Amino acid sequence: MEPLNQNNQSNQSQYLQHKKERREKKKMAKRDVSGEDIIFIFEKVLEGWSTIRIYNTIIQSNPTSGITKEKTEKYSTGNCKIYEKEVSSKQQFQYYTELREKVYQFHKTNKVV
Repeated sequence: MEPLNQNNQSNQSQYLQHKKERREKKKMAKRDVSGEDIIFIFEKVLEGWSTIRIYNTIIQSNPTSGITKEKTEKYSTGNCKIYEKEVSSKQQFQYYTELREKVYQFHKTNKVV
């Protein structure tokens, strides 16, 4: 009876891993914006750029980017999750997570009442 239980746990773990990968692919495809662009947006928000300036810069440098003005607005709030496999290194992913936290703090402290 013990090997059957281990087999079920193995199958469940494989299923959960497959489910996670499927969701990541779906979310990346839906976003249509690279992880590099998201990092760029976060950096420029922290430098004080307007979202329209960020959008125009991305479009000029990469005309085939799937970004829109609305997506730039949304992502500039920090509301965008990228996955580790979207960026070139683990350090860059760590940099992204730090930037995202800074963007959240930036908007929290700079709220207009």
